This record gives sequence, C-alpha cells and structure tokens, in this order.
Amino acid sequence: MFDFDGTVTADGVYRPTHEMVDALVALAHKMPIAFCTGRQLESFEKRAMTAIVEEVSPEERAKFFENFYLIAENGSIGYDYNPEKEEFEEFYRSKWPDELMARDEIMTKLHEAVSEFGDVCYDAHRVVVVMRTNMTDLAQDARDIGEINRLSREIYRVVLEFLEDLNPNYRDLVHVGDSGIGVVISPADGDKDNGIKQFGRYLVENRGLSFDKTFSEIFVVGDRPDKNGNDHYFLMGKYGSPYTVGTLVDGSDLPKPVLGEDGQRLMHDKGTIHLIRSVIG
Repeated sequence: MFDFDGTVTADGVYRPTHEMVDALVALAHKMPIAFCTGRQLESFEKRAMTAIVEEVSPEERAKFFENFYLIAENGSIGYDYNPEKEEFEEFYRSKWPDELMARDEIMTKLHEAVSEFGDVCYDAHRVVVVMRTNMTDLAQDARDIGEINRLSREIYRVVLEFLEDLNPNYRDLVHVGDSGIGVVISPADGDKDNGIKQFGRYLVENRGLSFDKTFSEIFVVGDRPDKNGNDHYFLMGKYGSPYTVGTLVDGSDLPKPVLGEDGQRLMHDKGTIHLIRSVIG
C-alpha cells in the first residue's frame, strides 16, 4: 500500500515518473497493490490514473488492473478496479460524524476560516473535508513547495483552533492530517489505518489471501508519519509493516526508513522504487 503524493511521486510533483510506473507494474504482476491517498476518486483518476495508464502497455494492463486498488479520501472509501467495465467499484465507505457538526456546515465555516491561506475543496469528496492551499492551481513550474508546505501548516493550525473551539473532544470524532500540500479531516474510524484493515479484509474475502491479525504482511509506505501528518495513522504500525520515505518519528522505531546500498536514506519516489525492487528481486 502506498501513499501517493510525495511517496509515489517526488515531493511537490503530481505525476509519477516512467521509472516509478514500471516498478509498480512489475509489482502488480506479483501481488495486489493499493494507493491510500487523501485524494478523491476523480482527482486520482485525473492526475494519477492517466499517468499510469499511459505507461502500461496493452498486453500488461489486464494483469496490472486485476491487482489494482484505491483507498481514497484518507482511508474513508475503498475501490476495486473492474477491468471489464474500466471503472472503480466501491467496496466500503466510512461515515462522517454528524454529532460533531454536519459536513456541509463545517465546510462552509472552514472555507471562511482558512481563506487567507487556501480554500475548501467542495467538489467530488464524499466523506472527508479537504482544504488546499491557494497555490494549488498554479502551473507546476510556478509552484514553490516550501511555500505550499508553509501555507498547509497554517491551514492545519487554523483547523485545529476551529475544532477545539467547536468541541474540545473533537479527536474522538475526527482526525486532522497535514499532507504538506493541504489538510484533510477524516472520521476518526475512517483514517488511513482503517484503509489498511479494510484492504486486508477485502483480500481475505475476495482473493483468498490470509494475514495475521495486524495485517503485518502488507507493506505500507508513506512520507508524513509525524503527529501532524496525514500518514500518521497509516504508518504508526497498528496495521501493516510501515516504511517512511519522508520524515521520521522521534523516539519510535516505526516507521522504518528506506536505506540504499550505502546505508543512506532514500527519500520520496526514489525510496519507494528501491523498496519495490527489494521486494520483487
């Protein structure tokens, strides 16, 4: 299972390289793979799926898509790709906690609260609330990833203050993650750790695979495991065997870093490609 932005792509880049797609295709010829991302289905199809499909030869596509899954909206919705229909089919969905505040209402209030730094994404998300920076729509060569990261941190700060004022116990109901390019609010029981569990259960029920109770046989790769990051629950080790190609967590052995032959850390897509190759041989 892979986070997408900053894990399958270089930091601040939205499309995977040819080298990455080749590695993913080779891996999917051996085992099921899933992308666990804050993106909604349509964004993934537009920015990621298109890039991948362009690189997969017609003779490889059937096997590749047989093993292709999407865990979207930060773990709140899971999809299996149906090659015959050429579309994703939903196999689970988490529920937004209305006891905190109705999702539409919280989106409206947050849109105003974060306006100095970005805005709320209203289109296509089905469960989570997503805020992006006001640099998102700039052309790729005009983006300053450092400034995008800064704006994302500011949005994160505003969101935490808003939720604390709304309900001091909001953490029992929702999780907030900073992806570095935006902020995601997920149901507490619909974060990326839930995505690992749901993916594992689906493979047991539909593909005849078997796992231990923590699904440790599933390698999980992301880049933002720190407490504020949107991969925190993904890479904390409750489910799966976690690796980071980004930041490390102080005082914890998990997630494990990805090291090259020289013992140096490999970051972002370079680390993910190295890990894939170490798995497939």
